[in-house]
Amino acid sequence: MKEKPSESVLGTNLLHAKSHNRRAILDAVRRSAGLSRADITRITHLSAQAVSNLVAELEEAGLLLAGEPVRQKRGQPARPYRLNPEGGFAIGFQLSGTQMDAVLVDLLGEERARSSLQINHPDPEKTVDLLVAASRDIIIKSGLDPDRNIGIGIAMPGPVGIAGPTGIAPGWENFDLASAMTAKAGCPVFVENDADAAAISEKLYGTARELDNFVYIFIGHGLGAGLFLDGRIVRGAQGAAGEIGHIPIMVNGRKCGCGRQGCLERYVSLLALYDEFDAAHRDDLVLDHNLTRLSALSPDDAPVRHWIDQAALHLTTTFQIISSMLNPQAIILGGLLPEPILTALWQKVTKLQDVDGPTPTGAHLPVHIGDASTYSAARGAAALPIYQEMIPDFQNMLKVRD
Repeated sequence: MKEKPSESVLGTNLLHAKSHNRRAILDAVRRSAGLSRADITRITHLSAQAVSNLVAELEEAGLLLAGEPVRQKRGQPARPYRLNPEGGFAIGFQLSGTQMDAVLVDLLGEERARSSLQINHPDPEKTVDLLVAASRDIIIKSGLDPDRNIGIGIAMPGPVGIAGPTGIAPGWENFDLASAMTAKAGCPVFVENDADAAAISEKLYGTARELDNFVYIFIGHGLGAGLFLDGRIVRGAQGAAGEIGHIPIMVNGRKCGCGRQGCLERYVSLLALYDEFDAAHRDDLVLDHNLTRLSALSPDDAPVRHWIDQAALHLTTTFQIISSMLNPQAIILGGLLPEPILTALWQKVTKLQDVDGPTPTGAHLPVHIGDASTYSAARGAAALPIYQEMIPDFQNMLKVRD
């Protein structure tokens, strides 16, 4: 079944909606590089004068580039516009209790610099200082104009803002990292859990570019899901939507850090994969914060193969539940697994789906491979400021073409 394409976001001709209209134009150009002003007018339903004024402003601001005029069948030649990759950049951090990975990406999502720093469960204030210093260092490393910094994104494991981010260190409860960072970094700062950040990255640059309803499965040391429904991330009443890692799937199963037994992430996560090895090898994998030992594993290794078989079985059941409840266009698998292992897991899942037959909503739910990289959450975090800059305000001003 052909996937439903992402719907175009319309502008509004209300005078107070200039910010929304700028985003609508940037979003239109992002989706289809090489749009003329007439094309933008047609897509956004803004007036020709509004488009002319805003495009001129965006070009002057360095966010849009005008190409050479293209001769039309009728009328004057038209200049195609595209995003200027040099028009801005964002920094993304992937933060855990032991590792701080950073990437700097341009407006097109191309990585321009990266860095990594081992940390030891630091307190929040010290972490802010480390993040600010790392931001300055990576900008210098990239050689880009510091004034073009759109903002900083930070991805962290677990729900953010409920009882403090999980997996960092004691003392993080109720700490407002975004406000503390903004005060010291002097730019907008966004904090998100790793699964939601990665889902936004896939929407902007990846497999989900043309999807408005998908679920991103982030396989890290735990397991989470980013729910992108009706064109926006769904966070839930307390920001914990997508915490599928703690769905109970086995009666009297393995003990989980949440205090219960048989949770999904005890079978589908990096730590669950490590449990397939003997004690010495497991400790080596757990203590390797750079994930180099994980990257050296092969899908053909017996412990890895056994984990893939079990994880795929549990994921297939989970996907059937997701399909029935949320009716997404697709599932995207990603996270910290090395690409060969992620691909093998995807192959096993699709094979099991063929055996199980169609879902309650009809045809098979498509499952795609997303970003498989130890920096996937950092890239997702870098997408947060760009997403805020380029995607219209869906909650307040969205008008969608039928």
